[in-house]
Amino acid sequence: AVVSTQSTGESGGRAHYFCCCRNPDTADQLHQLIKSTSSDKIRFSVLKLDVTSAEDRAAVVNYCTETLQQTGLNLLVNNAGIMPHYCSEGLETLQGSELHRTFQNNFTGPTLLTQGLLPLIRRAATINPRKTKILSISSKSGSVGHPRFMIGGAYDYRCSKVAINRTARNLAAQLGKEGVIVLPVCPGWAATDMGNRGHLTAEVPVVDSIQGVRQAIRDATQNTNGIFVDHLGDYPPW
Repeated sequence: AVVSTQSTGESGGRAHYFCCCRNPDTADQLHQLIKSTSSDKIRFSVLKLDVTSAEDRAAVVNYCTETLQQTGLNLLVNNAGIMPHYCSEGLETLQGSELHRTFQNNFTGPTLLTQGLLPLIRRAATINPRKTKILSISSKSGSVGHPRFMIGGAYDYRCSKVAINRTARNLAAQLGKEGVIVLPVCPGWAATDMGNRGHLTAEVPVVDSIQGVRQAIRDATQNTNGIFVDHLGDYPPW
């Protein structure tokens, strides 16, 4: 999960990014990115977060609350996710423990983290209404109506993404009147470690995926609040 806030003052815009990962000590690529990106207008904090851990979630919420009491939190990106089973695997291979673990990582943990950060999100919305946003990384493979995904398999992963989309719609309905915009985004089949694992070959370069997601954040308005969007700016069927 990546959390950021931005405020303005006499010196202009300043951003503070809270970059959360399971093992900060071994997150070499993250630290390299921070080193190459840091400036006097950008601050980074790296926080330990396993979204399935109530202790980790509480620590992140407490740290952010202490740091952002005045400005609030104007962007939350929930991007934690695992995919234990391939799309080719049927119901026969599904295990209760894996189903539980997938929902804990992909849905339950991020949802409870959002709950804990909600006071900060609401605080930011009173300062910057319609510019405070919650982004959840979803997937078209969880679409019930997309013609490409009228296939079986990956029960745990796909069903967890359905839950993410429904939660985004609920949040948009609940928080939209307070100036918060919620967007579930499919980043495309990106060439990440998960996207390229095993015999899979992903379709979308990571840079293209990131640029598309960033554009989706910029384009999100009250008119599109809670609507499922992808990295190309299209609106896939639910």
